[in-house]
Amino acid sequence: IMPRRGRKRKKTRTHVVETDERIRGALASQDELKIPRSLVIRRGKVESEIVELVGDLRKLMRPYTAVNFKEDAKNRKVTLSHYANSLSTSMGVTHIFALSQNSSRINLRIGRTPAGPTLSFRVKRFTLGRQIRAVQRRPFDSMKAFESPPVVVTNNFGDVTAAPHVKLMRITFQNMFPAINVSTVKLSECRRVVLFNFIRRNVTEKDPEKAKEVGDDDEEDEEVEVRHYAIRAKPVGVDRKVRRIVEAKIPNLGRLDDISDY
Repeated sequence: IMPRRGRKRKKTRTHVVETDERIRGALASQDELKIPRSLVIRRGKVESEIVELVGDLRKLMRPYTAVNFKEDAKNRKVTLSHYANSLSTSMGVTHIFALSQNSSRINLRIGRTPAGPTLSFRVKRFTLGRQIRAVQRRPFDSMKAFESPPVVVTNNFGDVTAAPHVKLMRITFQNMFPAINVSTVKLSECRRVVLFNFIRRNVTEKDPEKAKEVGDDDEEDEEVEVRHYAIRAKPVGVDRKVRRIVEAKIPNLGRLDDISDY
């Protein structure tokens, strides 16, 4: 039997055509990779208040943080670079917060993975979330507020003429949270504000005798104050009665002939 002769078959489909859904998926994955993700840990032995402070910091960094992360007792003495190298690739962590405590001070280190830079702070004073809710008349605690990242506000960090370490702090604080697109952001997503306030005190110039009394550890005259707020949108410039009507859920009376039918 003679084989069938004919021209060679020409391939008409040599590649997969990218659909709109694939393009959207690729763009969405690229946007997700740009979102900063954080990890808050404690190192060494700390008091119970520091454990609560770690939980409050994790709530502040939500939703792009490991809320239920459990530190192994063996890993609490591991260096910060070990966490950065092991977790930055597997979990996509971009920033690590490490709280530690010794007999004289509480230290906070904020590191950018995997190669830095790392900022070191001494925690002078802090207030836990439960302490604030205990003194509030109407404490506001909504889990829906933590479904979207907070709005970041940096105050008193200066402009381009600021010192290099002040610029580094401002850039680090801003890059810890995802950027907000003003043209596309929804008002319902803006439910929290994180304020970083830079305070500079000239202790040696104003009171030299006081500078001698405080000692070498307190000669630093720069502080960063961090505050976490919950915000709600309310109509402004209207009467209280009108505002109650606007904020309340108004029933739909379009299908009724008389208000008495409601």
